Amino acid sequence: MEALLRQRDLMEIMNVSRATLWRMLRYQDFPKPVILMGCKRWRSEDVAVWIEARKSV
Repeated sequence: MEALLRQRDLMEIMNVSRATLWRMLRYQDFPKPVILMGCKRWRSEDVAVWIEARKSV
């Protein structure tokens, strides 16, 4: 089963504030969240691929 990340998890992994995270979600090609019972969660594999793509830029 694939791990799902909360907003707080993303902020911790990327070491960014809530405002910075939401700017990234809005203006960059950040992976779309999965909605589970009204809660947004991000697939850990999608986030890892996105981060790796940013390292090479």
